[in-house]
Amino acid sequence: MPLFSDILSYYKEELEGDHVNYLSLMAASHGLTKHSALHKIIEETVQAHRNILELLKPRTEAYDAYVRFFQGYFFFYVASRRYKLEEIMLESDA
Repeated sequence: MPLFSDILSYYKEELEGDHVNYLSLMAASHGLTKHSALHKIIEETVQAHRNILELLKPRTEAYDAYVRFFQGYFFFYVASRRYKLEEIMLESDA
């Protein structure tokens, strides 16, 4: 889950001109554009999330606890004005 916050804070950091973050450093060190690096990190994070769900599937209580944690973690970022995600959501609705 550590890269999840890097993904969701990317927009805010770009607006603020913050280029000393995981995504920018990863892009520079791998010779990628930030857009390509973002997609790579998203793919890796989605796969890690799927792997966790698969691993926890036989352990119902742990699975349910993880899903509730993940939902809360995600909604925290979406609801927090700090990350400016409502701007992205508004643009995608237009």
